[in-house]
Amino acid sequence: MSKLGDYFLKLRNRFQKENPEVVRQAIAYSEAKEVGILFNMREGANHQVLNDFASALQKEGKKITALAYFERESSNPYNFAFDFFRKKDITTLGIIKSEAVERFKQKKFDYLFCINIVNFPPFDYILLNSQAKCRIGMYHEGQEAEFELMIALREGDSEEILMRQMMHYVKNLRIN
Repeated sequence: MSKLGDYFLKLRNRFQKENPEVVRQAIAYSEAKEVGILFNMREGANHQVLNDFASALQKEGKKITALAYFERESSNPYNFAFDFFRKKDITTLGIIKSEAVERFKQKKFDYLFCINIVNFPPFDYILLNSQAKCRIGMYHEGQEAEFELMIALREGDSEEILMRQMMHYVKNLRIN
């Protein structure tokens, strides 16, 4: 993504209003049916942990819809179905032109897991516009509006630790 596109997308995200039609709430994990996974694994990250994460969700009866971002064409190290968008789908003005992104934003997930340990403005845009009831991701100061549950990691922690922490907290939520 270009620096100009990044700037415009960050600016747009900052002034994005929460959709009043979307009711944000956590439900008991055992009752969740529809789960979204938004991911951008770093180069050199252990892709098998994401395969294991998706597989565990499926074994627990969750219907998964996944969306990935790829900087460029690459081979597919994942064992589950997913849509994707790439750098070329983001205009210089930071507008994402992707049917896959539009479909993902409109999906009514019970939980939406954002597997990304580096702040990424296109994901911020997707999260802010998502129809998901409960959005879960890594804590980044100033981005509290994007998540109902944020996981704080230590410097150097990996995506694997993020996924483990997400599952730990989601499975232990007490819903009143």
